[in-house]
Amino acid sequence: MSTLSTARVRLGSSNILTLDDRELGKYPVAYMAEPGFWRPNDKEVLGLRSYLAKGGFIIFDDFAGQHWLNFESQMRRVLPNARAIPMELTHPVFDAFYKVKTLAYTHPYYGLKSEFYGYFEDNDPKKRLLAIANYNNDLSEMWEFSDVGMFPVDLSNEAYKLGVNYIIYALTR
Repeated sequence: MSTLSTARVRLGSSNILTLDDRELGKYPVAYMAEPGFWRPNDKEVLGLRSYLAKGGFIIFDDFAGQHWLNFESQMRRVLPNARAIPMELTHPVFDAFYKVKTLAYTHPYYGLKSEFYGYFEDNDPKKRLLAIANYNNDLSEMWEFSDVGMFPVDLSNEAYKLGVNYIIYALTR
């Protein structure tokens, strides 16, 4: 991000916050790995709902298979009237910085066909994207090991494109 934009990027450390932490509101983008195991308490449910209502954006990544059931159940608690809407390649998030040419990804370990879902204001894909779920995917794994050759370079590059687009989208919408 620091190479591609003027965004101030923290490289030496990260913030791990609970969803009810007031500090979360200082950050326009949040990231959650393994939401298939996510069990927020009532305060965290309200905290995430408030964060999203105030303009926050959250990326859910690194979950597959039956983990969707828990994720969807928890999101119904956070956004009771919202539903997961399949993302289309024409959505602006896929052209926020890089022009993503395909959503034909597969999980790096399980070989499952990846699916991308969005949660939108008023369930309207023309309105603000509040959250994106990279289901049957693990983009962060490709980011984490991009410098050791664990995955083909082209897969890591495509994973980075999505991540950069998500952040640029969140900062500019």
